Amino acid sequence: MSATGRSPGDFQKKTFTIRSLATGIVRFVHNVPRLVRAKRADRVSDQFAEKIMLAVTAVNDCQYCTRYHTDLARETGVDGETIARILENDVDAAVDDTELPALLFAQQYAETDEKPGREAVMALRDAYGRETAADVLAFVRAIYFGNLLGNTYDGVRFALARRAKAGRRGLQDAASRIGRAVERLRERCPV
Repeated sequence: MSATGRSPGDFQKKTFTIRSLATGIVRFVHNVPRLVRAKRADRVSDQFAEKIMLAVTAVNDCQYCTRYHTDLARETGVDGETIARILENDVDAAVDDTELPALLFAQQYAETDEKPGREAVMALRDAYGRETAADVLAFVRAIYFGNLLGNTYDGVRFALARRAKAGRRGLQDAASRIGRAVERLRERCPV
């Protein structure tokens, strides 16, 4: 992942690097069976799962995941005010005490680039039990991968647009120089 040490004109969101993309894909594939088990077990409701997805997305700021999971959250019955608060990273005001530990963990997971720390994982297990905590973690891992994938796509588009703009500017500069050179030649060699 990369996002630090960039200048203000650079793409600022967390993205995959070539190396971290390979690692991310391996982690995602490894997480898929856990995610399937979590969905089947239904210990985490669809509404709760979408709140978790939005909490991670709020940290990583993926425009595609924000749009998609906002729509899914609405479909599951999450009200607009709750969605807005989660997307503003105000989970304390957005959810009740039963959901708060999961959303705080989700934010910490995203803020620490998948390294929330042993204490955070233990707090999640203490709050929900081993199985439900594993389900929450499966949802968090899945959306984290999706967020960075979306941001990486945007980052590539940003870089290509920037290069195209620089290329156009270079062509315009070259055309201007050639035009000035032709004018100087005409002045020196009137026909």
